[in-house]
Amino acid sequence: MDKVRIYIASALFILLTALKLLFPAQMDMLRRETLRLSGADRDYTATVTAIGRGLCDRELGEKLIAVWRDYAREETGER
Repeated sequence: MDKVRIYIASALFILLTALKLLFPAQMDMLRRETLRLSGADRDYTATVTAIGRGLCDRELGEKLIAVWRDYAREETGER
């Protein structure tokens, strides 16, 4: 069953790519209409993108590790 899902997803990807290359204006219009109907907001998309970029930042990762380490110490009573 998993192979069937992979084949279907691959076929859809190839089909959508071909449609985008053959009919770029119509696909852009379809994309905009889909976003409008789904209620997707550009600010929401930008926010999610910014969060993703922030999570990829090495300094942020190190800060999160430090916070969790401190939290674990407080919970266990370590110093």
